[in-house]
Amino acid sequence: MHRGAVARRLILGTFCFVLAMIVVSFTRMAYVIRTNEPILVNLDECSLDIGLITYPHMNTHGISQEQAQLSVRYAGGKNLTLSVVKELINKDMLSLDSGALCVGESSDSDLLTLRELGFSDVFRVHKNPITSLLQKQVEHELEFKANSFDFVFSRTFGRVPVPALLVLEIERVLRPGGIGAMLVGFSNFHMGSLVRSATPVSLLLRSSDILHVCGIGSFALIVFKKRLSNVAHFEDYRLPSECPSVSRNKPFMQHIEPLMDQKLGQFEKEASFLPKFVNVSSRNRLIYINMGTAELEPSYPIHPQAFNVFVVDHNMSALSSYVKKPGVTFVYHPGLVEDEILAPGLNHGDYLEAPLHEEGFEFIKWFKETAKDGDFVVLMMNAGVTQLKVMFELFESGAICHVDEVFIRCSEGVDCRNRRCNDCLSLFNGLRNAGVFVHRWSGV
Repeated sequence: MHRGAVARRLILGTFCFVLAMIVVSFTRMAYVIRTNEPILVNLDECSLDIGLITYPHMNTHGISQEQAQLSVRYAGGKNLTLSVVKELINKDMLSLDSGALCVGESSDSDLLTLRELGFSDVFRVHKNPITSLLQKQVEHELEFKANSFDFVFSRTFGRVPVPALLVLEIERVLRPGGIGAMLVGFSNFHMGSLVRSATPVSLLLRSSDILHVCGIGSFALIVFKKRLSNVAHFEDYRLPSECPSVSRNKPFMQHIEPLMDQKLGQFEKEASFLPKFVNVSSRNRLIYINMGTAELEPSYPIHPQAFNVFVVDHNMSALSSYVKKPGVTFVYHPGLVEDEILAPGLNHGDYLEAPLHEEGFEFIKWFKETAKDGDFVVLMMNAGVTQLKVMFELFESGAICHVDEVFIRCSEGVDCRNRRCNDCLSLFNGLRNAGVFVHRWSGV
């Protein structure tokens, strides 16, 4: 009797959950359709060509040029998966070493196409994914761990009873920085409007941003990228396959000083500076970027005068301290003022959602113009809320691949006080596990 009552309550709870998800999904879609009704925006077709196509990254992954040239019939939908992969590779959003998952009834053929293209790490979920999720009743999850795949592809969005579950599960199994791609038929929403076809998907995304929308025949290709949500996820982030600093520093990560927990009264050991293990004399330039902290670490094995020094700060009074020093350039960054004005009672995590360059200065753009391939780059910064946004942007843009050594000042109870960074050790462990040669700096 008791088991029967529990079973009935479980079934009723599952039914209510499914009903709620359906109502939420369709309510959000209806709202978008009503609010956007006067808008008719048509974006370009995907950049597909009839005939032979070449995937520029294939040779770098051991795929011959003959394998890289495949015949594609455009617009006829002969192989939609092939068209999607071509678009993503041509846009530098996907590479053949990506771990991939195909979701939906067409996943068998999708998987075969990806393997023929040279993907070796490919999985599929063949059954209707939402039916499978509902059968699990409580977990509501695909049979994969979170942050498992670099690329997830599905064309079942318009044919599932609860689209929200499908989108949320795709986001869950994607690694931070991973790419999700969905094909949505125009007839499911609004023929001729790619924006309207993408809107229902974009509204359901919780930890991703729409990256690209284009048309493939009678379908809209909607591509989104999963954001970093926590500093501990740095290690799960999908960096570019060619990441110079991580590749160069990997052999020396075993020599970096161990992290100490200041909450337990432990103190940092002497830093194992990178120039002790590598010869930087062959680099084009030595670049030191100081984000409102102090001078270069006094015991650093290279004299500060050997560096091209850039002081990035919002405090104009700091300009007088550096303007007379040769080889020092002051870079005004007004966005960094937020670290000083945040009150303890505010939700500091909200500041991580806003762009750091809203005042007109784009740090990543400046960094890419300043630091070039072949330079040796040292970055020193605090672990404040806004400066931590810089680190997220370095990962999001791939610019972290051109930073050789990092020093971060992080104090327990002062920094990492937001929902993305729980404690200093999680910050450093996440960065080191991602391959960043980072030191916990305790300078004044």
